[in-house]
Amino acid sequence: MNRQTAAIALCAVILLGAAGCTGKQLTQRQIWLRHVKKVQENNKKACTAGCVLFEGDSNMELIDFQAFLTIPACNYSHRGSTTADVLARKEKVRKLRPAIIVVLVGGNDVVKSYPEETTARNYEELIGFYKSICERVYCISNLPVNPRLYIKNSTMLRLNTRLEKTCRKFGATFINVFPSLYRNGGLNPDYASDPVHLNRAGQEVLMGIVKKYLPK
Repeated sequence: MNRQTAAIALCAVILLGAAGCTGKQLTQRQIWLRHVKKVQENNKKACTAGCVLFEGDSNMELIDFQAFLTIPACNYSHRGSTTADVLARKEKVRKLRPAIIVVLVGGNDVVKSYPEETTARNYEELIGFYKSICERVYCISNLPVNPRLYIKNSTMLRLNTRLEKTCRKFGATFINVFPSLYRNGGLNPDYASDPVHLNRAGQEVLMGIVKKYLPK
């Protein structure tokens, strides 16, 4: 399997969930779409000035933050988002005027073969912008992935190193969840719904760490 074919295959996994028969895939997709719709409906109630804003890719989009937090939490995350996509939504973030911004993005840059330097530059622009409009900015580390994927965990770790450095430069907070989700060379299968996404148990681990940084 060449790199382009592998990327297409991974996108299919991201869209439809774990592999299986066609009927099973459709069932998983329906469940996933219902979950996303519920999260989006909750977000309409919580996207107000002074909220906690979550931004990023599908691993953020799939978390129902209202189920984990007692403070207003808005979620602008969207599946497939790269650092460039999140940057394109920055004015939407400015208009919201959140009290806190929490972002997780970078994995799709790797899926789409962005040069690491491009991702690093986007991190600088994104975090610099966030800090110009919001005092409290938190950057969640990129997550481990299944070790059988063409995406390498060594790449994710290098991006995390760049992200952490950028956070220090701009005074943002780096939240390293990678070690807590890692086991035997990749994403802990106990926390995985597929090679790259967290299941409910994985979301609980991630949010358990993030909540330590947020107001009670």
